[in-house]
Amino acid sequence: METYTIIKKGSSINHCLPIPLEFNDIDLEITIKPVRKGSGCRKKIEMLLKKNESINPFSEISDPVKWQKEIRSDW
Repeated sequence: METYTIIKKGSSINHCLPIPLEFNDIDLEITIKPVRKGSGCRKKIEMLLKKNESINPFSEISDPVKWQKEIRSDW
């Protein structure tokens, strides 16, 4: 991902970006980079769950409390 860094006086940017008054007369380093779009993980998970809604991976667990304790003891 490309980033750009510029040095500007605070007074030259305070019209578009609220900055503290003490920054007006000093050089500021400003870094700009594109915002990453979401990876779509939520949509992928929803699609997988919908595609496999007939599968119940926990159907064979007769005692959930016992099962949880066994799983946690592995940690």
